[in-house]
Amino acid sequence: LDESSDNNNTNENSIDTNVFITICDHKIHRRTVGIAAAVFNGIWGGSIMVPMHFSNSTTTSGMGYAISFGIGASIITIILWIFLFVYRLYQNRWSFEVAYNSLPSFYIKKMWKQGCASGLLWSIGNFGSMICVQQLGEGVGYSVVQAAMLVSGLWGIFYFKEITNWVVIFKWFLSATLTVGGILLLSYEHEKA
Repeated sequence: LDESSDNNNTNENSIDTNVFITICDHKIHRRTVGIAAAVFNGIWGGSIMVPMHFSNSTTTSGMGYAISFGIGASIITIILWIFLFVYRLYQNRWSFEVAYNSLPSFYIKKMWKQGCASGLLWSIGNFGSMICVQQLGEGVGYSVVQAAMLVSGLWGIFYFKEITNWVVIFKWFLSATLTVGGILLLSYEHEKA
C-alpha cells in the first residue's frame, strides 16, 4: 500500500479510512493490526504441535492425534461462528434475521469440489507434519513443515501470477534460498533420541 501519498493530500485532522481499521469502535492502523496478527500467528501456529509432545506417545500419536485435533478444530470453529453471530447480533441491534443474513455464505453448491480437495490436501499435509514432528522433534520437524510456505510462494508466483515484478521475485527467491539454508543447517542439529 502506498499510504504516504494519500496522507500528504489529506487534512491532518481527517482520518484516512484506507489506513485505519475499525475494531469495536476503535480505529487502529492497518500496519499495527497486521503486525499484531503476524505475531499472534507465529506464536499460535508455532505452538500447534506442542500438545502432541506432552501426550503419551504410546497411545496418542500420528493418526490418533489427528482425529483428536480434527474434533478439537471442529468444536473451536463452531464456537467462533457462535461468537461471530453474537457480535453481528450486537452490531445489528439484536435483530436475529439481519445478523444471520450478515454471516458469510458457505457457497456449498459452487465450492464443494474445491473445498473438499483443499481440505483433503490440508489433512494429508497435517498428518505428514505430525509424523515429521514426531520423528524429528519440534525444532527441526516443524521448521521443515513450515517450508510449505515456499511451495505456496511458488504457486503464487508461477500459477496465480500474484507477483510479476522481477526484482521482487528475485528478492523472494533470495529469501527462499536463505530459508532453505537455515532449515538444512538446523537439520544437522537433530540428534536421535
